[in-house]
Amino acid sequence: MTTLKKTAEKKPAAQKLVTEKKVLAIGVIKEKKPVAAKPRASKKVTAASKVSEEERKKMIADNAYFRAQRRNFSPDGIEEDWLEAEAEVTKNLI
Repeated sequence: MTTLKKTAEKKPAAQKLVTEKKVLAIGVIKEKKPVAAKPRASKKVTAASKVSEEERKKMIADNAYFRAQRRNFSPDGIEEDWLEAEAEVTKNLI
């Protein structure tokens, strides 16, 4: 029975430590004041503005090539492949 008394005595001590930590943490917290929102820049930075025109055309060409490859490079649809590739690259960059 002595072991039961010892564990019972240890629990309140552990609770005291937790309470003391909470008190210390609360003492450190400062009251937050509302801050006025800063105006955002009017220029929107997109992925398209980070990619040069050369890189964009290369991306379109690669995309069109893979589309043609899926069609087994048949001559029908070459222009369609390019237009769809261009639309997809533009969509992904915006």
